[in-house]
Amino acid sequence: METWDKKKSVLWLSGIVVITIIAGIVAGVVTNINPVSKIIGILIGLFIPISIELLRKKDPVKYYGLDFVSLKNVNIKLVIGIAVLIFAIVAIIDNLYFHLWSLVVNPNSKVPIGSDSTALARSNIFYLAIFTVSIGTLMEELWFRGLIQYKIKAIRFLKRINPHFAIIIQSILFGLVHFLAAYYGTDLPIAIKVYFFVYPAVIGLILGYTNERYNSLWPGWIMHFTNNFLMVIGLTIYFRLH
Repeated sequence: METWDKKKSVLWLSGIVVITIIAGIVAGVVTNINPVSKIIGILIGLFIPISIELLRKKDPVKYYGLDFVSLKNVNIKLVIGIAVLIFAIVAIIDNLYFHLWSLVVNPNSKVPIGSDSTALARSNIFYLAIFTVSIGTLMEELWFRGLIQYKIKAIRFLKRINPHFAIIIQSILFGLVHFLAAYYGTDLPIAIKVYFFVYPAVIGLILGYTNERYNSLWPGWIMHFTNNFLMVIGLTIYFRLH
């Protein structure tokens, strides 16, 4: 059985709880929703993957490569640089795609620039920043690049095609979740909603292979964090100018 670095694990997990409580309180105040329900929902989402490893008597922090030793092995400058480059490319594609849609396909549409649905665009920017940057990215990495990818990799009869199969499956599911959010949460045309599947699925592939390279969720989380942070800044600037 692997040796637990319990002090670091407890410190790391405690940090998640503190951030979650702060995010839940802020979200509740900003959106006029009971913060307790927000906190409970976020904690459930975060700790299901962690609890599974605890039940298996494994250190979840080490299992997902989120210990400090794994962080030291990550080339943070390179990872952030790639994230910024991806964001710039996506921003260009977004503008071309949505401008083409507005000018050619549907001149009367009012689709917001950027890979964000109407519901997301209309939400409170401050809450959006708190959730997507501090909590949303961690939750998605734990579930998709962590729980789903790691568990599929562990299936014995898939060993010959791993890690590719696991990475592809989690990226498809990642895209599907975002597509369903756009499909049921917005009134956008179906052609636009499909874009919300393609974009996250491609990003999911990049994050999956990056994490596989380091055998850790740190690089994917850093890239995801950077991308969402830049997205929030972009949204804020966009709405202040309009």
